[in-house]
Amino acid sequence: MIWSILALIGGGTFIFNGLAVLTDPDCASVDFSGGRAVLATCYTSSSAGAVSGNFAGLGMILFGGMLLYIAWRSFRRGN
Repeated sequence: MIWSILALIGGGTFIFNGLAVLTDPDCASVDFSGGRAVLATCYTSSSAGAVSGNFAGLGMILFGGMLLYIAWRSFRRGN
């Protein structure tokens, strides 16, 4: 049950951050880092090793949607 709640929170956070990256006109590239928490840093120009802003935003939205789907399936099963 606790993992489903964490998946809901994490999925919502990924979707929110993905939308923020997509709607930011100054975000040309995104670099991911962090240990327990994933940090997405936007750069105004292309940076070495960074992902394009549109690709990163869409990827974060898809990953967040996947987490929400997993949490929804878990709640439906009753676990």
